[in-house]
Amino acid sequence: MIENTYIADTIDRAFDGLDNMLGVHKRARLADGKFKADDKTTPEVNEAWKSGKSPAKKKAKKTK
Repeated sequence: MIENTYIADTIDRAFDGLDNMLGVHKRARLADGKFKADDKTTPEVNEAWKSGKSPAKKKAKKTK
């Protein structure tokens, strides 16, 4: 009911800011729902992630 309105945009920005403060990494999406790609011409910002930084790589478990 409030989709595509100023109120919905404000709520989305507030939750995005909260996710950034808590360290939750979410992929950025285009308007049609597809994942957004990183722009390689800006090495200091990763546009593919909402926080602007990609999450740290997970270390592989050692096998016996």
